[in-house]
Amino acid sequence: MRILAFITARGGSKRLPGKNIRPIGGTPLLVWSVNVAKDIPDVCDILVSTDDPAIAQVSKDAGTLVPWLRPAELATDTATSVDVCLHALEWYESEKGKVDGLMLLQPTCPFRSRKTVLKGIELFRKNQRQF
Repeated sequence: MRILAFITARGGSKRLPGKNIRPIGGTPLLVWSVNVAKDIPDVCDILVSTDDPAIAQVSKDAGTLVPWLRPAELATDTATSVDVCLHALEWYESEKGKVDGLMLLQPTCPFRSRKTVLKGIELFRKNQRQF
């Protein structure tokens, strides 16, 4: 199975500027999401979509794929996660091949466990024919 782990991390937080790269327990917020997806056999890549060069650099340093900066129209308060996911998925599949699923790992949920992610993948595998 090929699952694309996808992290959205725009730079325009109004309440807490720079939140996606602020450290929690010594680790930048978005890197918690990267680390939970690393070394999962079904994850073919970890892709980060951001409009911010500093976030892009932290993401690359953590070992993710950051092929572009997100277009401005997808980095607003009104841009939907669905549109951001579709933008990334269309690019990924045209460049790297088809995937069976996209797993959205929002950086604002840093304490999800690897066990929970693996359980989600297993549920997806069991129910994939229904989609």
